[in-house]
Amino acid sequence: MIRVFHGDDTFSISESVDRARVGVGPEEVRESNITVLEGTGFKPFDIIASASTLPFLADRRLVLIYGLLESMDGRGNSRGSEWDELPTMLSELPGTSDVIFVESAVLRANARGVKAAGPGAEVREFRAPRGPALEAWARDRFTRYESSASRDAIARLVWLAGGDLRLLDSEIAKLAVFAGEREVAQADVDEMVGEAREASIFAAVDAVLERRPGVAMRLMYNLLEGGTSVGSIISMLARQVRLVLLAGTLRAKGVEQSEIGARIRLRNRYALEKTLRQASRFGKDYLAQTHRRLLESDLDIKTGKLDERLALEILVGRLSAG
Repeated sequence: MIRVFHGDDTFSISESVDRARVGVGPEEVRESNITVLEGTGFKPFDIIASASTLPFLADRRLVLIYGLLESMDGRGNSRGSEWDELPTMLSELPGTSDVIFVESAVLRANARGVKAAGPGAEVREFRAPRGPALEAWARDRFTRYESSASRDAIARLVWLAGGDLRLLDSEIAKLAVFAGEREVAQADVDEMVGEAREASIFAAVDAVLERRPGVAMRLMYNLLEGGTSVGSIISMLARQVRLVLLAGTLRAKGVEQSEIGARIRLRNRYALEKTLRQASRFGKDYLAQTHRRLLESDLDIKTGKLDERLALEILVGRLSAG
């Protein structure tokens, strides 16, 4: 089966990918039947060769491809005619193979990248919930954990998490255990989710690096209103840029993913995989430019050249624009 998962709801996408991983077969042989291809450093043959191999002591073989389809739609696309035959090649794969294209951006239905997956591909768009829909998502998530929460508690939790579904899910799981059989109250949220504000900085940093200016600015405003300093936000941006640079350098040297995580002290699998995907997407020139702009903004604030909030807005706008 050929599938395309795309959209800004990366949490739900990752859950769907995890379910596909589980469907491959027994845990002890699962990873040997899963191939992950990231960025643009591979050819159609790499996809087909991986997907054509018969499963080893498992039900299926899975090939996960990150960031390929979006790159086909960009201006100045350098991918040549070798990719034109990909839909036909994919249609000839054995029935035991699954290929999933994973994109963290919304793709147009008639985009070249979507067409490259073939006419028989299952295309699923994942849109991150906003406003009332986000609160409804949180309410349903409490139900999944066999718990419930008051309206005020959900509103407070959503405000703290800043729309980060992964963070929301983690905090909801903790609150469900904490409250037990009773309904989660706003006081529980205030007591248990005090560090959620710091964690939501990571979501804002991701939005900046992934060039989503609207989302980035909204999250930044939430952080500022919640008492996070501009200096802390800039520090977090600088930290993630350093991690992306280090991860990209280590992977270019052939270092294994688990070893990369150990060396840069990033052991959370989701955070590490996201950082590695960013390393594939962002070139050294862009990251170097990002460092320069971070320094310029820091100097503008410290020398009084710009108001710190204005300096942050200009910084986020420039970085998000690329």
